[in-house]
Amino acid sequence: MKISNGKKIITALLALSCVISGIILASAPEKKALYIESPSHLDSLINDQIFQTQIRSPQIYAYQVKVDSGLYRKVYEIDVPSRFSKTLFHINLHKQLHKYGAETPAEMHFPERDMDIYVYYHDSVQRIIRLMTDTDLDTTQTGGPSNG
Repeated sequence: MKISNGKKIITALLALSCVISGIILASAPEKKALYIESPSHLDSLINDQIFQTQIRSPQIYAYQVKVDSGLYRKVYEIDVPSRFSKTLFHINLHKQLHKYGAETPAEMHFPERDMDIYVYYHDSVQRIIRLMTDTDLDTTQTGGPSNG
């Protein structure tokens, strides 16, 4: 009889936990899905990240490369001083774009220590950001993340 009563108690507790879980799920606010609306929206998100690191406009060169007939990809080449933390920039860009479902794998080039960041969205490369060390900028006052 104790076994039967124990099974009834466990069944009742499981049913109660299911009801409570359902109530919590139903009362939780809906998470609003974020998505990149257009190529200009993606560029705006990238430019926001560049602006936050205080990179100056003369350090940025943007152009398009032809991928195949009718398809072009935008490339950002950004000159940064050697003390600029490319890794920190990459982490912050990833945090910003990951909310929208974009991925940002990167490739480091040695010995130059230059970094290429590929912005993937909908299973294709949408943008390339090249962070290139320019030692001439070491003598100027340039903002941005410092090495660390």
